[in-house]
Amino acid sequence: MKRIRINNKWKFAKADKDWNQKESWKPVNLPHTWYTDEDPYSGPVLYTKRLELDPAWPAAFLEFDGADQCAEVYLGGKRIGSHKGAYSRFRIEIPEEVLRAGAAILTVRLTNEKSDTVSPNFGDFTVFGGLYRDVSLLVTEKNHFDYQYWGTDGLIVRPRLDQNGDGILSFEPHTVISPCEKEAQIHYQVLYEGKNVADMTAPATQSVSIRIQDPHLWNGKDAAALYTVTASLICSEKTDDTTSITTGFRDIRITPDQGLFLNARHLRLNGVSMHQDFAGCCSAISSKELDCNFQIIDEIGANALRLSHYQHSEETYSHCDRAGLLVWAEIPMLKMTDNPELMNNAKQQLTELILQNIHHPSIFCWGIQNEIGMFGEKDFMLEGCCQLSSLAHSLDASRPVTGANLYTVKAESGLNRVTDMVGYNLYFGWYYGKTSDYGPFLDHFHRVNPALPVGISEYGVDANPALHSSDPKVKDYSEEYQAKFHEEVYPQLTARPWLWGSFVWSLFDFSSARRKEGGVSFINQKGLVTRDRKIKKDAFYYYKAQWSQKPFVHICGRRFVKRMEDVIDIKVYTNEPEVRLTGTSSPRTMTNDGSNILCFHSVPLPDGANTFTVTGSSGQADTVTFEKTEKQEVSYSLPETEAGSPVRNWFLAGDSFTKEGYFSVMDSLSDVLEDAGASAALDNTIPKIAKELKSDPAVPAGFTLLKILSYAKVSKDNIQKANDALNTVKKSFL
Repeated sequence: MKRIRINNKWKFAKADKDWNQKESWKPVNLPHTWYTDEDPYSGPVLYTKRLELDPAWPAAFLEFDGADQCAEVYLGGKRIGSHKGAYSRFRIEIPEEVLRAGAAILTVRLTNEKSDTVSPNFGDFTVFGGLYRDVSLLVTEKNHFDYQYWGTDGLIVRPRLDQNGDGILSFEPHTVISPCEKEAQIHYQVLYEGKNVADMTAPATQSVSIRIQDPHLWNGKDAAALYTVTASLICSEKTDDTTSITTGFRDIRITPDQGLFLNARHLRLNGVSMHQDFAGCCSAISSKELDCNFQIIDEIGANALRLSHYQHSEETYSHCDRAGLLVWAEIPMLKMTDNPELMNNAKQQLTELILQNIHHPSIFCWGIQNEIGMFGEKDFMLEGCCQLSSLAHSLDASRPVTGANLYTVKAESGLNRVTDMVGYNLYFGWYYGKTSDYGPFLDHFHRVNPALPVGISEYGVDANPALHSSDPKVKDYSEEYQAKFHEEVYPQLTARPWLWGSFVWSLFDFSSARRKEGGVSFINQKGLVTRDRKIKKDAFYYYKAQWSQKPFVHICGRRFVKRMEDVIDIKVYTNEPEVRLTGTSSPRTMTNDGSNILCFHSVPLPDGANTFTVTGSSGQADTVTFEKTEKQEVSYSLPETEAGSPVRNWFLAGDSFTKEGYFSVMDSLSDVLEDAGASAALDNTIPKIAKELKSDPAVPAGFTLLKILSYAKVSKDNIQKANDALNTVKKSFL
């Protein structure tokens, strides 16, 4: 097989609903998305180019590494295939009559419009649209591996370790062979660091296994040992096609009381999450942007990565293999409905995700849903998750299946019983509750589900690095509150050894067309790093201090330059055993107590600019300049702020009515109705509306009660009465 990139010299235009061109053609190269914040177009588009073909080629395929999100492909005016789903690879064979003609006009009809039958149909991230990954020609002989088998390379490689510690590679070939070929064979060769360690030849129609004695283990960041499998399709004593797949051997076990074990060694997952999104190019990233991402992941010292919320590129998973990162891979099921077409599409995307990536040793679990409980829990959701879980197990029995539930999904929920492990997306200290609620919530969950492995799949807060506060509070969007939040939350997670780990949400800020908060529009600012990767927020260095083995010193608040105080605290994140502060009339030395947070209190700040340096034991140093001013810098805070009250989630609206530890109209309807006291409070204050809320299955029970009552045009007085009554009902699960 020969791959020829055809990324250059395309033309692009928006289209109407009948696929008629409605603007002039624009020249583009791939990867490409049309999306900009100024023109967030969602709808039909056309891509076209003249495709040069060689009539001597025996067979050829078009390969799309990603088309966002529904594509129809035409060649020479004839529809030759289609695909629904933005994130998985698919291939279409070029008809022989077109191939023999030597050239044809290739046209791709594409739309990123939200669909009730294709996931994602909802989500807090932008569906950009476009041919945002590579497009290629695959040239093959008539006899070849089946490149249309779920977008794979026609060979499924399943690595495992047997009870004796030997490596077993199982090969499942899928081929297209002429009926006249009666003795087609495949020669398998296994290489480690370029040296042949095993080989065998077997019939092309037969699934076989090969044993590798005493294999080198893929051991995460300690030693990411990788093997290369080369398979050669031999017909009539001639090699017609060859494919290569990189894989590795490792054993992963997850227990409910001790967490995760990699090759029998306990490993807490210190993870971050990442979208395929980069300022300036959105989803249409190149190897340059991907390399930048992984350099930052390496710097922070994470050992795990949640690739959210969809299938990422083959290159991304290969990066993870080489970097020794453990990966949560998932499909974009964020809103499950009872539409059978949507479920069929989810099964298609799950099959593509697993079969295209099953050989990657970095992937340790398959995710089948994210926060579907936001809209309340319905019977069809449990049944749908059961079907997806069963499908995942049938395709790959070696990995656990997981899902990410949110706070409104109670510990007793069936959504927690359908997967082998579970993650929770928790935002205490931001959307609800306080930072100290993480521990009690998790302890309660563990008591209710002692046999279920649990971890944190998301947690974090938004921070605009231009905003600052000497007294940071929730909802001020300051860089200081984000750092304070993580300082308070992360120790609660590490104090519970039965958690398999946690994923910070998120490593990078990312585009969300719905959002307008924290002083900016269209950005989810929960990242530890800005979307353009130019600013690493202070919280980034908090985790670097916890995870990285490379000595460093970071002084916090470097963008909080202008200060009014006569004395200030200088906080340092470091993994050095000791640091020394200079630049003040009385230099000081501090010893690290193991928290990796050191604070020099009450440091004098004379008028004007003051430069301070902190130096670690190994000589690593950091320097900042703070300026004493008479007036508060107005740019450090938002013009209108409700700092100190919970943040309204991106899908919520209204004022805050919260009372710590008690119910309010800011709680989800599902939370309220599941508590007898809270439910009775509604019955006593808004009985007619309460009856409707309990009986109407279309009510989005994951929304706040305030949001729902506002939609129902309940008066402000009645909303206040309901809230006052709810404020008397204590939350038993906190």
